[in-house]
Amino acid sequence: MNNQNSHQVISDLQNCINSFLDQLSAERELLLAGNANDLNKITLQKQDTITKLSKLETQFSPMLDKFANDQTLDKKWQETINLLKKCQQMNTENSSLVNNRLKQTTNTLNQLHSLFDTEHAVTYSENGNQIITSEPNRSVHA
Repeated sequence: MNNQNSHQVISDLQNCINSFLDQLSAERELLLAGNANDLNKITLQKQDTITKLSKLETQFSPMLDKFANDQTLDKKWQETINLLKKCQQMNTENSSLVNNRLKQTTNTLNQLHSLFDTEHAVTYSENGNQIITSEPNRSVHA
């Protein structure tokens, strides 16, 4: 593979990574807005981009030895590494948003389940500790 092809492949790789960054940014906005409906769409787009990245990587791997002899390629490679680090950071942040949303949802569900638990009465002590008794909970107390 000649250097012109190498430059084209690394440019294609960077363009694909930039698309992935845009998708991660869109995903973040959807997560912050609580828009679960459009999350599936962005997830499918991300999967397509990852497939493209994988194909580009197979074209790219054989040319790595040329970087030592080409300062422009080496510079583009360093830029690519920085883009990948941004992807990793954004993905970590989005993962944290998902985990926080999951905790909130789980807590809400647990509270709802305790309100409608017909097997046990839930009361609270003066210090705020939850007390569960074996008496049926036939009404909801505030």
